[in-house]
Amino acid sequence: MRLFLFLIFLLARTFVYAGCKPLETLEGVVSIPTCEFESCVSGAKAIYEYSNRIKDDPNVLMFNLHSSPWRFYDDDMRILTIEEVARMAKPYITSGAKRIVLMGSWTGASPNRNEKSLSQRLSTALDGFPVSGMDGFLWLAKDGSARTTHQAFSVRKGKGEYKIKTGTEVMVSMVAGWPIDAEGYSRSVKDSDGIMRAGAGWDIFFLCPDSALSSFETAAQLSNPIAAYNAALIRLERNGEGDRDKAAELLIKAAKSGDVKAKARLNALKLK
Repeated sequence: MRLFLFLIFLLARTFVYAGCKPLETLEGVVSIPTCEFESCVSGAKAIYEYSNRIKDDPNVLMFNLHSSPWRFYDDDMRILTIEEVARMAKPYITSGAKRIVLMGSWTGASPNRNEKSLSQRLSTALDGFPVSGMDGFLWLAKDGSARTTHQAFSVRKGKGEYKIKTGTEVMVSMVAGWPIDAEGYSRSVKDSDGIMRAGAGWDIFFLCPDSALSSFETAAQLSNPIAAYNAALIRLERNGEGDRDKAAELLIKAAKSGDVKAKARLNALKLK
């Protein structure tokens, strides 16, 4: 059983990447191969195709999704809460699934000693149901096999969309992360969607939640409801001085644009 939540989108920029280092376990440099020929395959397309080749097990519910050590994202790059993922999983558990595997980067790694991993948090939300995840950046091979890396810096050379040579490994987080290269342009033309996606990239690939929040709030100022929602959730989770009030402002802004999830979250916030 599989649930696919990988985002597939196309943007056109590339530079040399250097990740932030919020996790103590990160070290070293990893080169991310790219391809610049007509026969190249989109990284986004590759993760979808490779994921379909993962050996299916009726006893295992497998979530294929983008993630950072702190949160999940859906296909629109909207943050998915632990509770939402739990609700998605429950019908499959009722139908006979025996365990859950989170095929997303960092889903099995704790951000720090004081925080549980996403897999641990999901298991808790499901009353202890077995959940496992990935301990680093996820790479998928053509046959669906997976490995992880833990680099502090990632280097990518080439131009254009993140593409790979046919049949070679795909670095899953790069598909969500490389739009950061276009953020400067997105800001210059006030493209709120581009800025919002860059925000997700800061969280998923660069592991920089503060930079993600900054980009989300910039896009929110341009009336992007998903960005406003994401920024609100990050502030509520951070729960520092003024975060709750700022989160409420962001949710109000998104709700006024007709965002259903923002309205529901705002109503729940008012009841607390």
